[in-house]
Amino acid sequence: MGAQPTLGPFVAEDSFLRHVDREKRIKNGTVSQEVFKDKHETLSFTYQDEGLRTEAGLGQYQRDKELGSGDLPGLCKITFHDLTVSLQPPLPPRPDRNPDDEKYGHLHCCTDRPIDDVHRRKMAHLAERNGIVRPFVPKEKRTDL
Repeated sequence: MGAQPTLGPFVAEDSFLRHVDREKRIKNGTVSQEVFKDKHETLSFTYQDEGLRTEAGLGQYQRDKELGSGDLPGLCKITFHDLTVSLQPPLPPRPDRNPDDEKYGHLHCCTDRPIDDVHRRKMAHLAERNGIVRPFVPKEKRTDL
């Protein structure tokens, strides 16, 4: 694969996708604060480039990120404005290339972890406001197999 462009600087309208690995965390238009809880030092996101702004691109991305169970992760998004202006304290995203992901690794970004449950709830509210990009799809309900 050829060299990928570098990310940034980001602008207010830029958006970042977050995977949701459990159905109960993203359904009926709601995003649980658990989506933004992580045991790692940072939260991972995927920068939503032009290819990931199309239905076809999002569908392929979701299939490419299939969970070990065969389920497809849900996807929510949060914008640069959300992370840097709407959220207090802010959690500005930064490029964090993932060399293990040949297809999307150049789009990988991260933020610091939210400081507490209130901070996570605010992030979930902002993600809900942006709408659920893709619902979680259990393996038994997949139509693409």
